[in-house]
Amino acid sequence: MRLTLRTMSLLAALLAFASLTLPAWFRGEYPHPAGPAFDKFATRQYLREAERIRPEVILLGDSILTKGVDLETFQSRVGATTYKIDIPGSSSALWYLLVKSTIMDLEPAPRLLVVLFRDSILTAPTFRTTGPYFDLIDRFAAPDDSLVIERAYLPQLTPLQVTLQEYFPPYTYGETLRAKLDSDLRHLLPQAFGCGGECADDAMTNVLGDMRPEVFAQSILQAEAVLYSPAELDFNVRVDESFLPEIVRLAQKRGIQLVFVRAPTNIFPNPADEPPALHTYLADLQAWLAVRDIPLIDLSRVDGIGPEQFVDPHHMSLEGKAIFTPIFADAVKAYLK
Repeated sequence: MRLTLRTMSLLAALLAFASLTLPAWFRGEYPHPAGPAFDKFATRQYLREAERIRPEVILLGDSILTKGVDLETFQSRVGATTYKIDIPGSSSALWYLLVKSTIMDLEPAPRLLVVLFRDSILTAPTFRTTGPYFDLIDRFAAPDDSLVIERAYLPQLTPLQVTLQEYFPPYTYGETLRAKLDSDLRHLLPQAFGCGGECADDAMTNVLGDMRPEVFAQSILQAEAVLYSPAELDFNVRVDESFLPEIVRLAQKRGIQLVFVRAPTNIFPNPADEPPALHTYLADLQAWLAVRDIPLIDLSRVDGIGPEQFVDPHHMSLEGKAIFTPIFADAVKAYLK
């Protein structure tokens, strides 16, 4: 009994000590706002490159854009200088930040912003924002990006978690401390051989990217199942909670013509297996965009691209890329006239 009381007393003392010292260590305010705290650093990598190129067309997307569109072929086909921002693992939250922090600042503004997307990802604001994807968001988010916190992170918290984040420092900073420890351990061995943090992260990405697709196919489908849930496929409910209206507002503020293109995937090799609610979702998305004079081009099913042209549920083979790029370019080219 005495041992239990001592243990509980020691634990209480440690928690009290942590509650007093952690806010000072992290220089945080209290009560602490719920949600993540973004670093002050915001990368300008894409802005600098785009300013040098002065593109008329910007292509925005994730690794589907990387694996599915050849930039040189596209640029030659449309006859316009093109810049491609294709970040593996990105989703609508990061695309919003790129529009806000990069594309909006370009001088001159591009004529076209083409977003290559799949299914319901445009209105899934919490998708790919936590775990390893948080580092991507943090690279481009400024400390005052309250919209990202409001739409991407707070919906993932229960009322109890919100309270703990606001008033209980060990909980508030627990994820940051775990991430720091994980990063230090991950970089420790590579640094001994002269490979810094960025080098180690790139090596990890390349190793994972080179592993055989069948190893990841099932886990990919499981992780993406949320995009096809009834809640995510209710476009009229989800749209106002998403980043899509803000992406549209920002682009139209600069006079940039938006074009959304639905990409082919191998998630549903048989068209009959697509959820009926997905068809309704896409029809509602197209109607919403049409009111705002924004085209939606559906290239999810095109001649010459079937299961044989994919290496996993998302990514086309080199053969698929060669077939898809001219089709994609010709569809986009019409909006340059």
